Amino acid sequence: MGLDFPASRLTAPPRLSSFDLSWVVAAPFIALALRDPGLLDTGNFPNELAPGYQYALVTIVCALVAFRLFRVSDGVSHFFSVHDVLAVCAAVATTATSSGIILFIFTRLEGIPRSMPLIYALVLGSGMIFSRTLARVLYNEAWSEADKIAEEIWPQHMRHVILIGVDRFAATAIKLLDLQQPRTTRVVGALDVREAFHGRTIAGVKIIGHVDEIAEVFDEYAVHGVEIDEIWLADGATSLSHAGVERMRDWCAGRGLKFARVSEALNLAVRPNYSKPRANRTGAVVPGEYFKTKRLIDLAGASTLLILLLPLALLTACLVLFDVGAPVFFWQQRIGQNGRKFLLYKFRTYRAPFDKSGARIPGDLRLSRLGRAVRAARLDEIPQLLNVLVGDMSLIGPRPLLSADQPGDPRPRLSVKPGITGWAQINGGTFITPAQKDALDVWYIRHASLRLDTKIAVSTLLFTLVGEKINHTALEEAMSWSESNTGLPAMSLEHDPTSAEVDTLERRSA
Repeated sequence: MGLDFPASRLTAPPRLSSFDLSWVVAAPFIALALRDPGLLDTGNFPNELAPGYQYALVTIVCALVAFRLFRVSDGVSHFFSVHDVLAVCAAVATTATSSGIILFIFTRLEGIPRSMPLIYALVLGSGMIFSRTLARVLYNEAWSEADKIAEEIWPQHMRHVILIGVDRFAATAIKLLDLQQPRTTRVVGALDVREAFHGRTIAGVKIIGHVDEIAEVFDEYAVHGVEIDEIWLADGATSLSHAGVERMRDWCAGRGLKFARVSEALNLAVRPNYSKPRANRTGAVVPGEYFKTKRLIDLAGASTLLILLLPLALLTACLVLFDVGAPVFFWQQRIGQNGRKFLLYKFRTYRAPFDKSGARIPGDLRLSRLGRAVRAARLDEIPQLLNVLVGDMSLIGPRPLLSADQPGDPRPRLSVKPGITGWAQINGGTFITPAQKDALDVWYIRHASLRLDTKIAVSTLLFTLVGEKINHTALEEAMSWSESNTGLPAMSLEHDPTSAEVDTLERRSA
């Protein structure tokens, strides 16, 4: 999964291509004509705007906003990818839903068939995807012709490779090599231990035999004048034993061939691992049985909240767009369950930390009054409902932290999914130390229940109205429990973080 761009690096405004703009205008009229040509009757115009034209006008306005919001036209059409498909689908769904809601509120969709939003979404989405697919096909044909010419010019520089084992990454590597100009490397064939794969192709490369037949394949290529230069082992070739890999390595060494895994051949080195020192805890914190059923509650709750909060989310997005500009979403890579990294989303409330020239903007100038109000009301947290739906988060649980903010032993809090709100948030929030937060979170993991989650949900609603405060009773109970069950000494409850510490915590959670 790719990462989004930092807000301060967005130097170009969202664009809308001429085709996309034309299709946004044409799509509602095409959809109306497909459903019933009579819907295009102008009626008593100009005294009254007919329902069909009301629908077209509202959908065009909603589409222009959604397409800019999801930056649909930012993708290069002839490099159309799955990521671009998702952006188009999200923009189309937002357009059809928001326009339907707006018209239902003001006109009850009078004169408009109830099937129109679905027909409109299909017309708008299919046109966007078809145009990009066509652009990619035409570009690939032009590229293939240029590639043939390049091969004729540079045949002496071509390396020939035999692939051992097949997997998805190896298939992608073959496609990558095919796009190089001038091409320097070609995978001429593949070998695999799975006989069911023999005779089939992977990314256009034939799987020509068993791994044990490497010597015969090598000699036969030589007979046909094809010199094999390297042997690549697919990273996911788990069916090949360690002894088999070593035999292959020795055989290549005897023939003077380079032997490497695909990732090594492409110089995709593994990032050096870094482990923070961990404190030793004598007690283990095991999540309760309740966590096995929480996923169903999360799905039902997040879906319901998304529907109920959609108007408020659209209003917040407009306020953010007016206050800090595009993009309206803020993202950070956080650590989730079992150490899995994911992107946490919020509505932006801080302006970008750097200006277009790269100069740092003072912190007190980045948060406006409007942004402070959005944060105080917790409206910036609404996009995290999507994190809940995809399974990265839970409605209630320990807040996800940055890598640098993890406690000495993060294993207890990482044993469950992080939450939008939690026990630590309603019992101190930004007014308690990280160690105290960790104690509250670990206490919650062990004592979680439907009753406790209900209490946290209600308390979250209350503190959005009255503000945060420290619950010394809950904090003392969590600290005492932590000392008794994890082996860590209870920390002093008298220490409150300084204003600088609070500011740091707020900015890290922004």
